Amino acid sequence: MTRPSALQRRLPRVVAVIGLVIYVLGTLISLTAGHPELFQRFGALGVAAAILFFTDRLTQIELTRQRAVEAMLHEYGLRFEALASGTTPEDLPNEGYTLDFLTEESAFTRLRRKAEAINSGNTALLSLATLQWGFGDLAIEALR
Repeated sequence: MTRPSALQRRLPRVVAVIGLVIYVLGTLISLTAGHPELFQRFGALGVAAAILFFTDRLTQIELTRQRAVEAMLHEYGLRFEALASGTTPEDLPNEGYTLDFLTEESAFTRLRRKAEAINSGNTALLSLATLQWGFGDLAIEALR
């Protein structure tokens, strides 16, 4: 299996950031200039940016989780190997060969909280941009 290049790893995030910046700037400019049709169209860009961000962040969180699980499985493998070779359970070190399981569980908790925060932010952006895309022109006209 080949590893992705730095460009392949960073491109989705770069595109999402550029889309988000254009969305925010375009929304502010069209809102202050009073262009309802343009304001509405920038909502579509906001939806795209939200989807790109969600996809990128979800991938990063999943890869981080996979690395942690693989490290824990490796640790269990080392312990089983030691037990299979005749080491008694009392002779196994109290702390992991390479991992401390409590530290890993704490890292999983932080990762879950980060995923929840990203999901909440993405839901808010996606909802706002969808409403802007669907009803932005009507909202601007009503504010006039």
